[in-house]
Amino acid sequence: MERQDVYAYHEDGEKWENVPYRDSLWTDDLRATGVVSASEDFYNIIQYGEILETVGEAVERHHVDVEGGVSLSPTAHKMAATIEFDDTTVYANDDDPIDLGLHIQSGHSGFHRRKYDIGAEWQVCSNGMTAFISELSFDQTHQEPFQPALAYNAVDAVIESPDDVERRIAEAQDQRLLNQDEALLVLMESGIDTYLENPVPDLLNALYDEVEDPDSPSLWETYNAATRALTHYTNVPDYERTTGYERAARLLETGENELPQSEDLGSQAVEQRRRQLIEQEDADPYWEDEVDALQELQELHALQT
Repeated sequence: MERQDVYAYHEDGEKWENVPYRDSLWTDDLRATGVVSASEDFYNIIQYGEILETVGEAVERHHVDVEGGVSLSPTAHKMAATIEFDDTTVYANDDDPIDLGLHIQSGHSGFHRRKYDIGAEWQVCSNGMTAFISELSFDQTHQEPFQPALAYNAVDAVIESPDDVERRIAEAQDQRLLNQDEALLVLMESGIDTYLENPVPDLLNALYDEVEDPDSPSLWETYNAATRALTHYTNVPDYERTTGYERAARLLETGENELPQSEDLGSQAVEQRRRQLIEQEDADPYWEDEVDALQELQELHALQT
Protein backbone atom coordinates (compact mmCIF):
# COMPACT_ATOMS: atom_id res chain seq x y z
CA MET A 1 0.00 0.00 0.00
CA GLU A 2 1.36 3.45 -0.84
CA ARG A 3 0.32 7.10 -0.78
CA GLN A 4 -0.45 9.15 -3.90
CA ASP A 5 -1.64 12.73 -4.37
CA VAL A 6 -5.30 13.69 -4.37
CA TYR A 7 -6.72 16.09 -6.96
CA ALA A 8 -10.11 17.80 -7.10
CA TYR A 9 -12.00 19.23 -10.07
CA HIS A 10 -14.88 21.72 -10.16
CA GLU A 11 -17.16 21.59 -13.20
CA ASP A 12 -16.83 25.39 -13.68
CA GLY A 13 -13.03 25.29 -13.48
CA GLU A 14 -10.43 24.58 -16.13
CA LYS A 15 -8.03 22.25 -14.35
CA TRP A 16 -7.56 19.82 -11.54
CA GLU A 17 -6.22 21.24 -8.27
CA ASN A 18 -4.07 19.38 -5.78
CA VAL A 19 -5.62 18.79 -2.35
CA PRO A 20 -2.51 19.11 -0.14
CA TYR A 21 -4.01 17.89 3.12
CA ARG A 22 -5.22 14.58 1.66
CA ASP A 23 -3.48 11.50 0.27
CA SER A 24 -4.98 8.60 -1.64
CA LEU A 25 -4.07 4.99 -0.89
CA TRP A 26 -3.29 2.52 -3.67
CA THR A 27 -2.27 -1.11 -3.84
CA ASP A 28 0.69 -2.08 -6.00
CA ASP A 29 -1.75 -3.53 -8.55
CA LEU A 30 -3.45 -0.12 -8.87
CA ARG A 31 -6.56 -0.60 -6.74
CA ALA A 32 -7.71 2.55 -4.94
CA THR A 33 -8.61 1.84 -1.31
CA GLY A 34 -9.40 5.24 0.17
CA VAL A 35 -8.45 8.80 1.01
CA VAL A 36 -6.69 9.69 4.26
CA SER A 37 -4.90 12.53 5.98
CA ALA A 38 -1.60 13.52 4.37
CA SER A 39 -0.08 13.97 7.83
CA GLU A 40 1.59 11.08 9.64
CA ASP A 41 0.41 12.73 12.88
CA PHE A 42 -3.07 11.53 11.89
CA TYR A 43 -2.49 8.55 9.60
CA ASN A 44 0.27 5.96 9.32
CA ILE A 45 0.23 3.23 6.70
CA ILE A 46 0.63 -0.16 8.33
CA GLN A 47 1.14 -2.92 5.78
CA TYR A 48 -0.77 -6.17 6.16
CA GLY A 49 2.39 -8.14 5.45
CA GLU A 50 4.24 -6.42 8.27
CA ILE A 51 1.47 -7.35 10.72
CA LEU A 52 1.39 -11.01 9.67
CA GLU A 53 5.18 -11.36 9.63
CA THR A 54 5.39 -9.96 13.15
CA VAL A 55 2.73 -12.39 14.37
CA GLY A 56 4.71 -15.19 12.76
CA GLU A 57 7.86 -14.12 14.57
CA ALA A 58 5.93 -14.01 17.86
CA VAL A 59 4.59 -17.53 17.26
CA GLU A 60 8.07 -18.90 16.54
CA ARG A 61 9.22 -17.95 20.05
CA HIS A 62 6.74 -20.44 21.52
CA HIS A 63 7.62 -23.35 19.19
CA VAL A 64 3.96 -24.22 18.54
CA ASP A 65 2.34 -25.34 15.31
CA VAL A 66 -0.26 -23.05 13.77
CA GLU A 67 -2.41 -22.87 10.66
CA GLY A 68 -4.85 -20.31 9.35
CA GLY A 69 -5.98 -18.08 6.55
CA VAL A 70 -6.32 -14.48 5.41
CA SER A 71 -9.37 -12.76 3.94
CA LEU A 72 -9.20 -9.50 1.95
CA SER A 73 -12.01 -7.26 0.72
CA PRO A 74 -12.08 -6.78 -3.09
CA THR A 75 -10.46 -3.34 -2.80
CA ALA A 76 -7.99 -4.55 -0.13
CA HIS A 77 -9.19 -1.91 2.34
CA LYS A 78 -10.08 -4.59 4.93
CA MET A 79 -8.11 -7.62 6.07
CA ALA A 80 -8.97 -10.39 8.51
CA ALA A 81 -6.77 -13.32 9.49
CA THR A 82 -7.50 -16.32 11.67
CA ILE A 83 -4.69 -18.37 13.20
CA GLU A 84 -5.33 -21.67 14.97
CA PHE A 85 -2.84 -22.84 17.62
CA ASP A 86 -2.06 -26.41 18.64
CA ASP A 87 -2.15 -27.33 22.33
CA THR A 88 -4.28 -24.37 23.47
CA THR A 89 -7.57 -26.16 24.10
CA VAL A 90 -10.00 -25.14 26.84
CA TYR A 91 -13.13 -26.96 28.01
CA ALA A 92 -16.63 -25.65 28.58
CA ASN A 93 -17.35 -29.12 30.05
CA ASP A 94 -15.27 -32.29 30.30
CA ASP A 95 -16.33 -33.42 26.82
CA ASP A 96 -16.73 -29.98 25.23
CA PRO A 97 -13.35 -28.78 23.86
CA ILE A 98 -12.74 -25.33 22.39
CA ASP A 99 -9.53 -24.57 20.47
CA LEU A 100 -8.06 -21.12 21.10
CA GLY A 101 -6.46 -19.03 18.39
CA LEU A 102 -5.96 -15.47 17.22
CA HIS A 103 -8.16 -13.17 15.15
CA ILE A 104 -6.45 -10.23 13.43
CA GLN A 105 -8.19 -7.29 11.78
CA SER A 106 -6.73 -4.33 9.95
CA GLY A 107 -7.73 -1.86 7.28
CA HIS A 108 -6.49 1.01 5.17
CA SER A 109 -8.54 4.00 6.29
CA GLY A 110 -8.88 6.18 9.32
CA PHE A 111 -11.88 4.10 10.43
CA HIS A 112 -10.10 0.76 10.83
CA ARG A 113 -8.00 -0.06 13.87
CA ARG A 114 -5.38 -2.76 14.13
CA LYS A 115 -7.00 -5.41 16.34
CA TYR A 116 -5.76 -8.65 17.80
CA ASP A 117 -8.45 -10.71 19.55
CA ILE A 118 -8.33 -14.07 21.22
CA GLY A 119 -10.36 -16.24 18.88
CA ALA A 120 -11.64 -19.78 19.32
CA GLU A 121 -13.40 -22.58 17.53
CA TRP A 122 -15.84 -24.91 19.22
CA GLN A 123 -14.89 -28.45 18.18
CA VAL A 124 -18.41 -29.84 18.53
CA CYS A 125 -19.77 -27.91 15.55
CA SER A 126 -16.96 -25.52 14.52
CA ASN A 127 -18.65 -22.35 15.84
CA GLY A 128 -16.24 -19.43 15.61
CA MET A 129 -15.78 -17.14 18.62
CA THR A 130 -13.81 -14.05 19.51
CA ALA A 131 -12.75 -11.71 22.28
CA PHE A 132 -15.08 -12.19 25.22
CA ILE A 133 -12.36 -11.10 27.65
CA SER A 134 -11.41 -7.48 27.01
CA GLU A 135 -7.97 -7.62 28.59
CA LEU A 136 -7.03 -10.25 25.98
CA SER A 137 -7.79 -7.87 23.12
CA PHE A 138 -5.14 -5.49 21.76
CA ASP A 139 -5.56 -2.66 19.27
CA GLN A 140 -4.03 0.55 17.97
CA THR A 141 -5.13 3.42 15.73
CA HIS A 142 -3.59 4.75 12.53
CA GLN A 143 -2.37 7.81 14.43
CA GLU A 144 0.36 5.60 15.88
CA PRO A 145 3.24 3.97 14.00
CA PHE A 146 3.10 0.18 13.86
CA GLN A 147 3.59 -1.34 17.33
CA PRO A 148 5.06 -4.85 17.03
CA ALA A 149 4.75 -5.38 20.79
CA LEU A 150 0.96 -5.68 20.46
CA ALA A 151 1.32 -8.68 18.15
CA TYR A 152 3.70 -10.32 20.63
CA ASN A 153 1.30 -9.60 23.51
CA ALA A 154 -1.59 -11.11 21.56
CA VAL A 155 0.28 -14.33 20.79
CA ASP A 156 1.42 -14.59 24.42
CA ALA A 157 -2.20 -14.14 25.52
CA VAL A 158 -3.38 -17.08 23.39
CA ILE A 159 -0.73 -19.33 24.93
CA GLU A 160 -1.24 -18.14 28.51
CA SER A 161 -5.01 -17.49 28.72
CA PRO A 162 -6.78 -20.90 28.93
CA ASP A 163 -7.50 -20.57 32.65
CA ASP A 164 -9.02 -17.10 32.19
CA VAL A 165 -11.17 -18.27 29.27
CA GLU A 166 -12.46 -21.31 31.18
CA ARG A 167 -13.31 -19.08 34.16
CA ARG A 168 -15.36 -16.71 31.98
CA ILE A 169 -17.18 -19.64 30.36
CA ALA A 170 -18.08 -21.07 33.78
CA GLU A 171 -19.44 -17.69 34.90
CA ALA A 172 -21.50 -17.35 31.70
CA GLN A 173 -23.00 -20.81 32.24
CA ASP A 174 -24.34 -19.65 35.62
CA GLN A 175 -26.03 -16.50 34.25
CA ARG A 176 -29.60 -17.19 33.07
CA LEU A 177 -32.12 -15.31 30.94
CA LEU A 178 -35.85 -15.56 31.71
CA ASN A 179 -36.82 -17.65 28.68
CA GLN A 180 -36.10 -18.24 25.00
CA ASP A 181 -38.16 -15.21 23.91
CA GLU A 182 -35.83 -13.00 25.93
CA ALA A 183 -32.78 -14.78 24.52
CA LEU A 184 -34.02 -14.05 20.99
CA LEU A 185 -34.57 -10.37 21.84
CA VAL A 186 -31.06 -10.14 23.32
CA LEU A 187 -29.60 -11.64 20.14
CA MET A 188 -31.57 -9.26 17.91
CA GLU A 189 -30.51 -6.26 20.00
CA SER A 190 -26.85 -7.34 19.75
CA GLY A 191 -26.87 -6.37 16.07
CA ILE A 192 -25.88 -9.73 14.62
CA ASP A 193 -29.21 -9.85 12.78
CA THR A 194 -27.64 -7.55 10.17
CA TYR A 195 -25.42 -10.45 9.02
CA LEU A 196 -28.35 -12.87 8.51
CA GLU A 197 -30.74 -13.04 5.56
CA ASN A 198 -33.53 -14.47 7.76
CA PRO A 199 -32.60 -13.23 11.24
CA VAL A 200 -35.49 -14.49 13.37
CA PRO A 201 -35.77 -18.01 11.86
CA ASP A 202 -31.98 -18.39 11.81
CA LEU A 203 -31.58 -17.31 15.42
CA LEU A 204 -34.48 -19.49 16.56
CA ASN A 205 -32.88 -22.48 14.84
CA ALA A 206 -29.56 -21.67 16.50
CA LEU A 207 -31.22 -21.35 19.92
CA TYR A 208 -32.98 -24.67 19.39
CA ASP A 209 -29.61 -26.33 18.71
CA GLU A 210 -27.72 -24.69 21.58
CA VAL A 211 -30.18 -24.19 24.46
CA GLU A 212 -30.85 -27.19 26.68
CA ASP A 213 -33.76 -25.65 28.64
CA PRO A 214 -35.78 -23.01 26.70
CA ASP A 215 -37.27 -21.80 29.99
CA SER A 216 -33.81 -20.92 31.34
CA PRO A 217 -31.20 -20.30 28.63
CA SER A 218 -27.75 -19.39 29.93
CA LEU A 219 -25.67 -16.53 28.57
CA TRP A 220 -23.16 -19.12 27.38
CA GLU A 221 -25.83 -20.98 25.41
CA THR A 222 -27.18 -17.71 24.00
CA TYR A 223 -23.68 -16.70 22.94
CA ASN A 224 -23.20 -20.09 21.29
CA ALA A 225 -26.45 -19.55 19.39
CA ALA A 226 -25.07 -16.24 18.12
CA THR A 227 -21.81 -17.79 16.97
CA ARG A 228 -23.63 -20.75 15.41
CA ALA A 229 -25.81 -18.41 13.35
CA LEU A 230 -22.80 -16.36 12.23
CA THR A 231 -20.72 -19.44 11.41
CA HIS A 232 -23.35 -21.55 9.65
CA TYR A 233 -26.15 -19.25 8.45
CA THR A 234 -24.24 -16.42 6.74
CA ASN A 235 -22.46 -16.11 3.42
CA VAL A 236 -20.52 -12.93 4.25
CA PRO A 237 -16.72 -12.81 3.86
CA ASP A 238 -14.51 -13.56 6.85
CA TYR A 239 -13.58 -9.89 7.35
CA GLU A 240 -17.28 -9.07 7.85
CA ARG A 241 -18.08 -12.17 9.91
CA THR A 242 -15.27 -11.26 12.31
CA THR A 243 -17.07 -8.00 13.09
CA GLY A 244 -20.21 -10.03 13.76
CA TYR A 245 -18.31 -12.22 16.22
CA GLU A 246 -17.22 -9.03 18.00
CA ARG A 247 -20.84 -7.95 18.39
CA ALA A 248 -21.79 -11.38 19.70
CA ALA A 249 -18.93 -11.22 22.21
CA ARG A 250 -20.66 -8.31 23.96
CA LEU A 251 -22.96 -10.95 25.45
CA LEU A 252 -20.00 -12.08 27.55
CA GLU A 253 -18.01 -8.86 27.99
CA THR A 254 -19.00 -5.42 29.27
CA GLY A 255 -15.87 -3.72 27.89
CA GLU A 256 -14.47 -3.45 31.42
CA ASN A 257 -13.26 -7.05 31.65
CA GLU A 258 -16.48 -8.20 33.30
CA LEU A 259 -19.31 -10.54 32.39
CA PRO A 260 -22.63 -8.71 31.86
CA GLN A 261 -25.46 -9.56 34.26
CA SER A 262 -28.13 -11.58 32.46
CA GLU A 263 -30.92 -9.62 34.21
CA ASP A 264 -29.50 -6.34 32.89
CA LEU A 265 -29.01 -7.67 29.35
CA GLY A 266 -32.53 -9.08 29.27
CA SER A 267 -34.34 -6.09 30.72
CA GLN A 268 -32.49 -3.68 28.41
CA ALA A 269 -33.36 -5.76 25.34
CA VAL A 270 -37.02 -5.97 26.38
CA GLU A 271 -37.28 -2.23 27.05
CA GLN A 272 -35.50 -1.24 23.83
CA ARG A 273 -37.71 -3.51 21.76
CA ARG A 274 -40.87 -2.23 23.50
CA ARG A 275 -39.90 1.38 22.69
CA GLN A 276 -39.09 0.45 19.10
CA LEU A 277 -42.56 -1.02 18.55
CA ILE A 278 -44.19 2.06 20.11
CA GLU A 279 -42.10 4.75 18.40
CA GLN A 280 -41.64 3.25 14.93
CA GLU A 281 -44.94 3.01 13.10
CA ASP A 282 -43.52 0.67 10.45
CA ALA A 283 -41.94 -1.75 12.97
CA ASP A 284 -43.37 -5.25 12.52
CA PRO A 285 -43.36 -7.82 15.35
CA TYR A 286 -40.57 -10.39 15.12
CA TRP A 287 -43.13 -13.17 15.67
CA GLU A 288 -46.92 -13.40 15.99
CA ASP A 289 -47.21 -13.15 19.79
CA GLU A 290 -44.22 -10.88 20.43
CA VAL A 291 -46.26 -8.07 22.01
CA ASP A 292 -47.74 -10.49 24.56
CA ALA A 293 -44.28 -11.94 25.22
CA LEU A 294 -42.88 -8.46 25.85
CA GLN A 295 -45.66 -7.72 28.32
CA GLU A 296 -45.00 -10.98 30.17
CA LEU A 297 -41.24 -10.31 30.28
CA GLN A 298 -41.79 -6.79 31.61
CA GLU A 299 -43.91 -8.19 34.43
CA LEU A 300 -41.31 -10.83 35.26
CA HIS A 301 -38.55 -8.21 35.43
CA ALA A 302 -40.74 -6.07 37.68
CA LEU A 303 -41.09 -9.04 40.03
CA GLN A 304 -37.31 -9.49 40.07
CA THR A 305 -36.77 -5.91 41.20
